Amino acid sequence: MICPFLKEARVRYCRASSFKKMIPRILEHTELERCSSAAWQQCPVAQQQHEAVAEASECPFIAESLVQYCTASPATKFIPYSESLLSRCGTDGHRYCELYVAMAHEPEARAAESTPPTNGALADNEVHEVEGIPMPAGLFYSANHMWLNVSAEGYCHVGVDAFLAKVLGHTEAVSFVEGRGIKRPTVVLTVNNVDLHMVFPNRMMLNGRNTYLRVCPEKVTADPYRLGWLFEGFEPKHCASEESLCSGLVQGEAARAWMHDETQRLSEFVHERIFQTQPQERKFMMDGGRFDGGLVQHLNREETLHLFNDFFSPYASWRKQE
Repeated sequence: MICPFLKEARVRYCRASSFKKMIPRILEHTELERCSSAAWQQCPVAQQQHEAVAEASECPFIAESLVQYCTASPATKFIPYSESLLSRCGTDGHRYCELYVAMAHEPEARAAESTPPTNGALADNEVHEVEGIPMPAGLFYSANHMWLNVSAEGYCHVGVDAFLAKVLGHTEAVSFVEGRGIKRPTVVLTVNNVDLHMVFPNRMMLNGRNTYLRVCPEKVTADPYRLGWLFEGFEPKHCASEESLCSGLVQGEAARAWMHDETQRLSEFVHERIFQTQPQERKFMMDGGRFDGGLVQHLNREETLHLFNDFFSPYASWRKQE
């Protein structure tokens, strides 16, 4: 699906100029342009050229190109069609763009959606809530609380779910471990001076990371399903030895049932294995309520690692199979 804020235009620019400035072409006013009339011969830039040119009705150094640009951006930047494949604007990846997220709630943005959303993260804007944990429809979830979105074009995004975000409260730093290629996406989240290694259980063809999180790590927990995404890429192709990208992941009703069990398991874990080992003044009775946000902020290093090992370790899926 194409971003509703992505527009096309034909631009003209001068090949003889030392500075390439793209000017949108206005068909009904071409006669007012020096470049489009015989007056181009008086142009000082054209006169400096040593190329032999015949008499022409318009400047032979003028070039025309088809470009794309974002109407949501305060500064218009024209992107040649030859570079459009490098942009996420023409895929479902545009849903993770900060400009799109900021503008998508506006009526004109919703009206601009010319085609229905495809499968994937927030595809149908349906978000379920399980024990206070939001779960967007269409996502796949791993046992160590990471999510995967696969668009209709096969484009993939990976991040951490709202359960982990709530447990952490906030992150102090984000460090990416893996680069490009067929790898298991790996990131290090620093919380309360403890480094937590998050590893997506399946391999994928990585071609991008949300390096913006190095500057604003708080978005990982503040908006885990959109601006807090971690990796983007594709499912590996022509690799018989590779398991399916969605292997071992859960989705839909099964994911919601799993999340319900996880919240209950965390409540039991906190009461039975952490807080009951604390001094009398830190103990409390288990009243069946939901765990509070920022749980890790109240734990020491040993308790944090104990919690992480049971719920968010890369080996969580293996223990589940056992």
